[in-house]
Amino acid sequence: MLKGLASDFTGSADICHVVKDVASCLAAAYLLSNESILFALQSSKEEFAFTNEALLKIVGESATTTRKLVTRYDYKSHIVSHVRFETAGRVDRDCEIKFVIGSEHVSIDIAKDEELQVRDFYKVLELLSRQQKQNERQWEFSRVALDKASDALRLSENSGQTLTKQADEALAWIQEVYTRTHPRCYREVIQNAFNSIRMSQKIVEQ
Repeated sequence: MLKGLASDFTGSADICHVVKDVASCLAAAYLLSNESILFALQSSKEEFAFTNEALLKIVGESATTTRKLVTRYDYKSHIVSHVRFETAGRVDRDCEIKFVIGSEHVSIDIAKDEELQVRDFYKVLELLSRQQKQNERQWEFSRVALDKASDALRLSENSGQTLTKQADEALAWIQEVYTRTHPRCYREVIQNAFNSIRMSQKIVEQ
């Protein structure tokens, strides 16, 4: 309680730190089946847990309140975009990651001494964003292709049975494409992003 009050008074309640043990996150109580936290940032007032399926944002009105609001942003339906990183200045206490997920603008203040590690999180979010956007482009291309194919096949045969078969096949195909381009789980994408970053860092250090 005293620590929370001090955070409110000093203005540090919004400054997050990298969570070392993700099992201790508040978000752990709100995970769905087959979901796990891959990285997280936490302050005395708010928490941002990035899982393989979603961003879980947990916010309290102050550092001392036990009343928290949990908001979930699934990657399947919320594209990450406009990812930005603001470094800490000489007199600043924090650096900042900014991005949009769906239509929600998110800004996370992180302690200055953790800036180096947080840069990796910025890169991971950018790579996640690129993959989501690529999936969305493939989905749009598939929808256009289906419309073109439907127009071409519409006049090929006039029997109701043939049209019904074509409709069933088209529905099955578009459902398969949607499932492929809108995955619920992005674990592999995020883990590959971290691995790619670590490999790049090792090459630079050599």
